[in-house]
Amino acid sequence: MAAIWFLLQATVAGPLLDKPPAPDPCARPAAGDVVVCGRRADPQRYRLRPLGDRYSADAAALPKAETGILGGRAALAAEAEAGSVGGVPSNRVMIRLRIPLGKLRD
Repeated sequence: MAAIWFLLQATVAGPLLDKPPAPDPCARPAAGDVVVCGRRADPQRYRLRPLGDRYSADAAALPKAETGILGGRAALAAEAEAGSVGGVPSNRVMIRLRIPLGKLRD
């Protein structure tokens, strides 16, 4: 008798209904609420791609950051360097002022 009772409990009297759709919070946020909505596009979109096997300096590369000063007799340049100081890697930016020594040619 107990087995029949459990079978009667498990039966469904009609078709199964679909779950109601969840409300979309982006459609109409409540007053005072801040809702940030977005789509998951390509997660790799903002990642840097690996460089090729070898860097080649061609015409598409940036020009050297250098300008002439003192009427073209001296040059001021900005350069990036990588080196090591006591075994510790050191990346640095150098500002170089080049002034020719000796007699000026006019």
